[in-house]
Amino acid sequence: MSSADASTTVRDRRAGPEAGSALRILGAAALLGGLTVGLFSRLGMHLLIRLNADADGVTSDDGFEMGRFTVGGSLNLLLVGVGLGLVSGVLYLLLQPLCFGPDWFRTLSLAVGAGTVAATQVVHADGVDFRLLGPLALAVGIFVALPMLQVALLDLWARRIRRGRGTAEPRLGGALAWVLRGLLVVWFVLAVASLVGDVHTLAAAAG
Repeated sequence: MSSADASTTVRDRRAGPEAGSALRILGAAALLGGLTVGLFSRLGMHLLIRLNADADGVTSDDGFEMGRFTVGGSLNLLLVGVGLGLVSGVLYLLLQPLCFGPDWFRTLSLAVGAGTVAATQVVHADGVDFRLLGPLALAVGIFVALPMLQVALLDLWARRIRRGRGTAEPRLGGALAWVLRGLLVVWFVLAVASLVGDVHTLAAAAG
């Protein structure tokens, strides 16, 4: 067997476990998405409604009726969470090779980045949710913390999956990796600026 054939055989043998790990990670991401959006966000919203009785029954920016917990609405939210979890799993598989440093730093950077960017998709100064639900710091904190928690748990779970299947965490090196990391930092800074701007506008409207 030539060296080229041997290299191809090794790659083929690695492809199976790596594909299996990726599928398991996507499954974990879907489960965590359903849990985070379907359960934890419900609990967070329940707490905020308890603190803001005047928001009970108002239609949220996402089309849900605040304070109304129905089976249909809960299932719908669960399915949304599973779908968002799958999206987060795909993004995780794409971005994780760019991470560097010790395990805790990789988990922290992924979680903080994801939480901030996700919060910009939820917190809007022109909606009704965060104008009615207070205190503002608690409402924003909940919807920043939830995606952070989801991604942190996914990273820990993915690491365990890969160890169990004997597959290494992929790494992207070289100049391209640093260019992509730089673009992600710019994206993160823009997300922070957007979130801070919306929170400032909401705080000014409330005050």
